[in-house]
Amino acid sequence: MVVPDETKYEKLQDLLKAELSSGKFRTGDRFYTEREIMEKYSVSGITVARALNEMTKKGYFKRKRKLGTFVLESPEMPGMTGCVMTRPLFINRATHEESDETRNGPSWFVVEEIRRGVINSYPGAVKIVDMDEIVAEAEKDSELLAVLLPQHIAYYEEKYAFSKPARSIEIVLPPNVGKEFNCVRPNYLIGVYEAMEHLIRHGHTRIAFLGRRELRNRYAAYRIALETYGLPFYPELTLFDRNAVSVEVGALLIRQLLALPSPPSAVFCGTDKLAIGAMQTLRELKVKVPEEISIVGFDDISAASTCEIPLSTVHVPYFELGKAAVGLLFKRMKSGGDVPSKTLMTNYVMRQTTAEYHG
Repeated sequence: MVVPDETKYEKLQDLLKAELSSGKFRTGDRFYTEREIMEKYSVSGITVARALNEMTKKGYFKRKRKLGTFVLESPEMPGMTGCVMTRPLFINRATHEESDETRNGPSWFVVEEIRRGVINSYPGAVKIVDMDEIVAEAEKDSELLAVLLPQHIAYYEEKYAFSKPARSIEIVLPPNVGKEFNCVRPNYLIGVYEAMEHLIRHGHTRIAFLGRRELRNRYAAYRIALETYGLPFYPELTLFDRNAVSVEVGALLIRQLLALPSPPSAVFCGTDKLAIGAMQTLRELKVKVPEEISIVGFDDISAASTCEIPLSTVHVPYFELGKAAVGLLFKRMKSGGDVPSKTLMTNYVMRQTTAEYHG
C-alpha cells in the first residue's frame, strides 16, 4: 500500500519533534540538513521541505538559505511558567553605568533592556547590587539566586577570583565567551548575515565594515556573507577603531571611507551609534542616504527607529535575554543541577536607510 504524501509529511513532523524532545539539540543549534533527513527517514526531498517549512511556521525552527536550519524553543515544549519563587534574586550593577558618557550608549541600553526582562519575569524581589556584594552573599549563602549581566563579569571574576554562585545564570555577550552551561547568549551570525544578504541582493558589492576588533562575531558574519555570495573582500573597506562605539567615531570613520578612490555603496556598522554618527556626517556633506549610500547598524537601540531617517539595523533581543535567564534559572532550580545553555536569535530589521544600488 502506498502511503499518501500527506501522511508522510505529517508523520515526519512527529519524528522530527521527537528528535527535538530527545535532548540531542539545544536552542540555537544547527539541525539536520535536508539530505540527512532524507537519508535517515527514507523520504523524498519534497516531503522533507514541506515538513520543515510547516515546523518553521509553528516556531520550531528558523531557516536561512545557505546557512541551514536552526532550532528554536518550540511554543509546544513545556516551560517553567508555573514556577513561583520567593527568594530575592540578585543582578549585578555595572560600575560605569552611571557616567554621562555611557548613559545613552549601547552598553547602557543593553544593561537596561536585560534588567527590564529580568524584573518583568521574576515574581519575587529583585535586588540590583554591586558585584562585590554578590560575592559576599555567595560566600554566606550557597543557595543564592543571581542573574549576572554582561558588563564587567570577567573583570570581577579576575579581581575576586569569584566562582559563580551555586544557582546563577550568566547572560553572555559576546556569544563566544563564557561557560558551556547555565548561560544565555545571542546568535549574532543570523542577524548580520540577513543584513548582508539584503544588501547583496539589492546589488551592493562594495560593502564596508566599521567597528572594533572585539566585535569578532559581527565581523565573521560579514566575511561569511561575502564569501557565500562569491564577492571579493576589499581590505580598505574594513576600518577598526578601539573606540568605535560612539557617534563621534562613526562620523570620523565614514569620512575615511568617502576619501577612498572607490568608496563603498553600503556600510555595515558594528553598533547603531556608529551608524548614527555616519549618517549625521553624510547629511552634512550632502550625501543622500539611502539613494547614494546605504547604512546598516547593530543593536536596535531606541534611537534607531526615531532617527530623521529610521535606521535599518540588526535587532538583538536584550529584553528576551533577561526573560530567558530567569526561565533557565527556574529550570536549574527544579532539576537541581546544570541546565543546557540557551541561544536567542538576532534578526535584521529593514527600515529606510538601505536601497537598491544603481551604480
